[in-house]
Amino acid sequence: MAGVVWYRNDLRVDDHEALTQACSEQDKVRAVFIQQETEQRGQQQVIFEQETLHALRNHLEQLGIELTILQGETVEQLTSFVQQDDVVYFHRMTGEYEARQENAVQERFTTRMYETQTLHLREDIGSDELKRVFTAFRKRVEYDGRFADPIEAPGKVRYIEPPGKQTVDSRTAFPFAGGETAGRNRLAAYLEGPVFTYKETRNGFDRDDSSKLSAWLANGSLSPRSVMAELQRTEREHGANESTYWLYFELLWRDFFHLTMRETGHRLFRSNGLRDGHMTWKTDQAAIDSWIAGETGEPFVDAFMREIKETGWMSNRGRQITASYLIHDLQQDWRIGARYFEQQLIDYDVASNYGNWAYIAGVGNATRTPRFNPEFQQQKYDPTKAFIRRWMSSETTGK
Repeated sequence: MAGVVWYRNDLRVDDHEALTQACSEQDKVRAVFIQQETEQRGQQQVIFEQETLHALRNHLEQLGIELTILQGETVEQLTSFVQQDDVVYFHRMTGEYEARQENAVQERFTTRMYETQTLHLREDIGSDELKRVFTAFRKRVEYDGRFADPIEAPGKVRYIEPPGKQTVDSRTAFPFAGGETAGRNRLAAYLEGPVFTYKETRNGFDRDDSSKLSAWLANGSLSPRSVMAELQRTEREHGANESTYWLYFELLWRDFFHLTMRETGHRLFRSNGLRDGHMTWKTDQAAIDSWIAGETGEPFVDAFMREIKETGWMSNRGRQITASYLIHDLQQDWRIGARYFEQQLIDYDVASNYGNWAYIAGVGNATRTPRFNPEFQQQKYDPTKAFIRRWMSSETTGK
């Protein structure tokens, strides 16, 4: 009999309740990760995952735990891996597909399920809050003010510094390296200084203009509770300002999207999202292909689309501009854009991705339909066209 820790988007050893409980309750613990097929995924997304798994394997080995990586259908692979009388420990994830996986695993094995992917539990908030806009959610949780504290790793772990990347596009805003150590290092570095100007710089396109923590939060190399705890410690030791609050504000947005998707099930994947009725969207493959290739003829949009293709990253401002352009200018189905981002982004998060796309399309949990004029946005956020030149100039290929 052993404890089997089923890893998914929680690729860490710190603040990992499933791992900690398995180590506490079982004499023997094994770990398993079942990998998705990589054919339809962007190269940078795949590399980031490989780096993360390499770091996780190293950290688990220090705890005397072997990580096995399998490929294939989840229940089938777990059936071949889990032995009789084993107990499967795992964290609850967000998403319709993820929920079906969890139900199937719970029906097939003896399981223990935990929650460290969000700051809040749905029952703490009340499902009625999730039928309203973000402001109602924010006011409720700020009034309550409760957050679960992160828990330490179940043993002493030396967090190994990741090796430097061999190939990095010289134009990238941030040379992301996968793994828990890289995430912890970035969090520490950002909270040492850049966080205090976050509100003023967050719409920029360079290294410290934003936290860049989303990539590690997305695959669980960092837990949101650890980020919140470190942010609050920084505020206690060095003072709080509007910028530190704004990072907290963005963590609340992340929870809002996760809890909303859990509350509404498959609805955010429909053409009309959370809206009633049915909406019909156009599908013009030539227009979609030009958007993906960064060849729409709108320089600001094209620069962002080339950035995501080459690096797997795009700023939040860029995501809003490019999504708005696909939906409102090219008049294409918003779900096509959401699926493309799902394939490419190294910080792909099902709830945040589909929640933000639905918001831009006017079918999410919002009271208005935002539209971003790319020329106005460029004049405001890239007035010298430095970002456009970075990605549109044939002289700086970055290769």
